[in-house]
Amino acid sequence: MLPLNKNSILSHLNSPVSIQVFDKIDSTNTFLKQNFTDFSSESPSLVVANSQSAGYGKFKRTFFSPNSGVYFSILLPHRLVKNPNLLTLAAGVAVCSVLKKIISSGNFSLKWVNDILIDGLKCGGILAENISDDKGNSAFIIGIGVNINVKQFPDELIGIASNISQSEKFNRNFFIAEVINLFLELLSGNQQIIPQFRLLCSTFGHRVEVVNGKQIVVGQAVDVDDSGALIVIDDKKNHHLFNSGEVSKISI
Repeated sequence: MLPLNKNSILSHLNSPVSIQVFDKIDSTNTFLKQNFTDFSSESPSLVVANSQSAGYGKFKRTFFSPNSGVYFSILLPHRLVKNPNLLTLAAGVAVCSVLKKIISSGNFSLKWVNDILIDGLKCGGILAENISDDKGNSAFIIGIGVNINVKQFPDELIGIASNISQSEKFNRNFFIAEVINLFLELLSGNQQIIPQFRLLCSTFGHRVEVVNGKQIVVGQAVDVDDSGALIVIDDKKNHHLFNSGEVSKISI
């Protein structure tokens, strides 16, 4: 596996982005949350790590982050984000599209709202967070993690998680830069996020259970609306919209 390299990432980027690269870190999202006022309030900033000791995802669940994966977080000033509701979807489209471009044989798709799948199993995830301090500073952080060449998953992830098996020549620097390039292009409005997400999402057409707090709905996942909310039609033909929630497919 080619080593992470700041200059290599910079050489593939289409726009100015400040970068810090770590061999080991607790969490790239945590680092940015703790230090976000030290970064530019005018342009994106990127933190990349070879491994994470305390990576986390939705609902603060542990995100398994062994050596050799791709773990990075991008800090975005609020002024660069026109529609915060679409941040996670845009990141998913960027990651999945670049993986398909680099690894044409891979069966990649997206599970609403923040999972990256290969052959139906989770190989990566996305976490968007909105942060602020008592001085009025604020920003968005989007964390992205992708499993590559994982030799052994913890027992609790077997049958749920998978990884991308790639040769030692897989260029993580190019992958990270291409994801950032497409992500920023999507956010700029030059490409439509929702139509591309619809093409990549494998949740639609399946019977699902959605848990959102105390609300539990079982029905058919049919689409997302223009805000990125999941549309589920229950057995009584009632339509439900979810801006967040835990989605599980139900075998028939």
